[in-house]
Amino acid sequence: MLKSLNQPVAKIIMIHTGRRDAKKADFDMAKDLKVQLLLAKDSRVMLIANLWIKKRLVNGSMEIVKDIIYKEHGPPSLPIAIFIKFKTYNRPTITSLEKDKVVLIL
Repeated sequence: MLKSLNQPVAKIIMIHTGRRDAKKADFDMAKDLKVQLLLAKDSRVMLIANLWIKKRLVNGSMEIVKDIIYKEHGPPSLPIAIFIKFKTYNRPTITSLEKDKVVLIL
């Protein structure tokens, strides 16, 4: 699906900072945490936790990545910021050049 967007893909490798057991944990034990995250502009992402129920940032919300900012060159370096368009989020946002209301995630 990401390939069909014809956009560079950010591959973010997760870092385990806990005990050694965290590196050995299987998918179920890690509670759905992935080893890597693949993102591209215009890709859909889903929240897998309730972040802020009152503001409707809840588990299962499907949102859209509107932009990915890199310090240098783009992939394969890690992004420094990701802009996501949340349909139901009504708190302060940034307006993109395309007039989308986006939330900055560092």
